[in-house]
Formats: sequence, structure tokens, C-alpha cells
Amino acid sequence: MTIRVTSWQGAVRADAHGTAVFPDDRAPRAKERPLLLLPGMLRRQLLVALAVLGLSTPGLGQIFTNISRSGSPRTTDPGGVQGALNTTSPIGRRDCEGEEWTFTINYSANPGGMLTTSLQYFIGADAMACSMANARAPVVSGTPRCWPIRQTPSLTFTNPTTPLSYTIRIQSRYLIDPEGGNCETPGTTQGTSNTNYLSVLAFPPSDMNVIGTYPISYDVTPPDAPTDVIAGPGEGVAVVSWSYPGSLSTSKDGGTTTAAPPDLQGYWLLCDPPPNSSTLTDGGVRDAAVLDGDDEEDGSDATCASSTLATVDVNDSAVFARYRCSDLIGATATRAVAQGLVNGRSYRIAVVAQDLAGNRSTVSVAGNCVTPVPITDFWESYRAAGGQARPGACAVRAGRVGGAGAWMGLALGVALLARRRRTR
Repeated sequence: MTIRVTSWQGAVRADAHGTAVFPDDRAPRAKERPLLLLPGMLRRQLLVALAVLGLSTPGLGQIFTNISRSGSPRTTDPGGVQGALNTTSPIGRRDCEGEEWTFTINYSANPGGMLTTSLQYFIGADAMACSMANARAPVVSGTPRCWPIRQTPSLTFTNPTTPLSYTIRIQSRYLIDPEGGNCETPGTTQGTSNTNYLSVLAFPPSDMNVIGTYPISYDVTPPDAPTDVIAGPGEGVAVVSWSYPGSLSTSKDGGTTTAAPPDLQGYWLLCDPPPNSSTLTDGGVRDAAVLDGDDEEDGSDATCASSTLATVDVNDSAVFARYRCSDLIGATATRAVAQGLVNGRSYRIAVVAQDLAGNRSTVSVAGNCVTPVPITDFWESYRAAGGQARPGACAVRAGRVGGAGAWMGLALGVALLARRRRTR
């Protein structure tokens, strides 16, 4: 397509934000010029703006293509994302640890026709943050809004010739924190939840030498932890209840409805000792069910005093899976059942919240221990007392039907038949 812009004759300068400023004693005089004949600065501004918008211009196509991400534990965890994560989904805390993004870079033009010695990669606070050299870290004064990606090995591409297409791989941690790769507290001014802009810059350094940007959303802020966790015993299970501080309550028709926050995915239950474990943990440490002395198990709260459930690393997939004693529970739930427990063994139970970015809350441990116990139901009691009937059958004695009992049954049948006819 042909693009024409309006230019002005006379002295023009750029302010700190890259905006054209005219002298007070000169009125701008409009005249159409083809894009390729624009003054260098204005042409570079337009090229950058079009690159940000993803538009194509003569000599400048789409910079980022074939974008994908891989390596997140969320793609294999129970209750996680099945298959590859969408590139528009935010990077979560657990993605940050081992995930990698792949980009194909298509380079076909130099901004303003400058001689390019290298292509370098930065993270900007917004789409235009890296366009001005004085906003790039390190800055002489003020706060930087653009930071170089310090991933090793370097992503710098030297002596590029046009056109070219090549692939780069960037770890998620450097898309969040370009200088330090910190997944918990990024060292930029962007905080723990925001959108960064991956920016490709043509060097040597100058203003308006960004040739393309791509938005990267992230959210490494953990959800609130559940509260008021209480556990009760069942047969081979524990019944657990909790509250969630972020829930929204609404009243209607005299009743109260509780809704989960929109970014909450659900909850997990953790148990110590881990489900189906022996009396000793894998590391040789006594679990919560073992008493000192003779290694007998008991249902008293004292047996759970040594539990380290509160210190479980919820972002360590292997450790979390070991203590997990439930599937992912829905976001609206406030009650669930811990599975795979052993009757007579004392357990400490905890609840963990998880949001849609896969972030997990700190562990909320129930204040009481719980010991699953066998429950004797009616049929077990009946059998123990000598009963021989099978469930679903009537116990009758073999013999001739007759006597007063037979006549009473016949009379009852006739009465029921007559009532049925009257109701038709």
C-alpha cells in the first residue's frame, strides 16, 4: 500500500517524548510527501509507530512471527493447562521457572536508512518506552523505562544483512525481569503483574531505532491464602472446610450467595504424612503420625506437632505432587474431601488456592489434626449381630403361606386396587 503523511517546511525538533515541536514564530505549512522522502526523524517515528501497530510499510514487514512457548510445568500438572499455553495468556510464577518463548525475527529494513551493526533486545514499560535513548537503562537521571535483556548467551545479532529471518529463544524469567530474571520480585518498575513489551533495536544507539515490539503479559502475584481451615475424620478420608477472603458475597431474596473472584481457578488439599506414604518420609524424617519412643500411631493432636506442611514449596511440582491429596477443586467450593488416607493414622491437612495464571497461595494449615477411623454402618452392625439377609432382599421364612397374616395382606391389596381405580 502507498502511505503519505503531512510534513512541514521549517525547523522542527522533538521533545522528550518524541513529539514534533514547531517554533512559535513559524506556522506549519502542509505539503504531501511520499513516505520514502520524509526527513529521517519523522520517517523513523512513523516506522516505529507502524511496527508497534503491526502494519507493513515499504521495506518493513511483520517483525515477530511463529511465536510459541514451551516448558511450563502447568502443561503437565493435574488441573493445569492441557497442551501448549496461549501466547496471549500471562506468564505465571510457575511458568517463569522453566518456560521458554520462541520468536522468529524478520528483519528487512533499517529505521531511517541508518547503518546497523547489531540487533539487540530490550524490555519496555510500554510500546514506545524504548524509542528514546535517554529512557534506556542505565540512565543518567530519572527512572529507566526500558531495560536490556541480560540472558546468557546474549541475544545480540551482529552485522545483520537485509532481508533476513532467524529464531531466538528467550526464557520467561527474562521477559518478566530482563536484567535479573527474578520470578518473584522483578527488578523493573513494572511490579508483579503487568504487560512488558519485547523490543528489537537496531544499533548503534540512537533515538527512534526500534524496529518492532511484542506485548508480553505476566502475573506472578500469588492469590490470597484460604482461611478458617477445619478438618474432620471419615473412613479413609478427611472432610475439610475453609473460607476464602477474596470471595464476593451478594444478598438476594433474603439469602446470601458467595462468588469466587474472577481470576481464581480453584483449590488443592495437601496432607502430611503424604497419601500412601510409609511411617518415614523419603528424607528419613518422621512424619506427623509417628510418636516418639515406640513408633506407634495415635489420633492425638500431639502427633502432628512436627508437621512441616506450612513450609512446603508450592512452586516445586514434585514436592507439591507428593503431598497433594485431592484433584483440583472448583473455585466456588468451600468444602472437599482429602483422599487416600489410612485409618488410625493422624494427619495434618492444608488448603492452597490457585489462580488462572497458575500462581499458588501460601499453605493454610488446619489448626487441628484429624485421624480417619472405620465407620460401622447398619449392614456391618447387622452382620455382626448374626443377620443373614442380603441388602435389597426381604428376610422371610420358607413355608406355607396362610393364616391371619395372609388374609391381612390380601385385604390390603384389595384396598389399594380399589383406591387406584377411584383416582383414574
